[in-house]
Amino acid sequence: MMSVNEVMANYDTNITNISHKSGISKTTLSNAFKRPISTWTIRILNGVATAINESPEKLLHLLQGDQYSLTIDDQAQTIQGVKIADPEIYRNIKFSVKNNVMEGWQPSRADIEELKAFAEISHPELNQRFKEIFGE
Repeated sequence: MMSVNEVMANYDTNITNISHKSGISKTTLSNAFKRPISTWTIRILNGVATAINESPEKLLHLLQGDQYSLTIDDQAQTIQGVKIADPEIYRNIKFSVKNNVMEGWQPSRADIEELKAFAEISHPELNQRFKEIFGE
């Protein structure tokens, strides 16, 4: 994540150049740069991105970093939009995911689908190993 000033420094530009390339006044840009990125208009975002020859998505990534969100819906039994019909499997996956997210993991929809597929298949070798370690 970078500040607007860091982005300008990295792209060897300044507010005057951005104003010239984007057609947005320096005053408008200066006012926008004093506010959180989330309050910028699309015109400001597009103008700055154009001025540094990057896409608006790339500029947002530079300014905001990764914006990860874990979405769990207990009513629908979904994690990252993946429906897990079996309540026991859902609880187990939810518990595992939440614990690992606290450690920094950012599971995608594909990750949850993979966990679901693994959980829905019987694994007698793992059950046997569990019994060996923890007993009956």
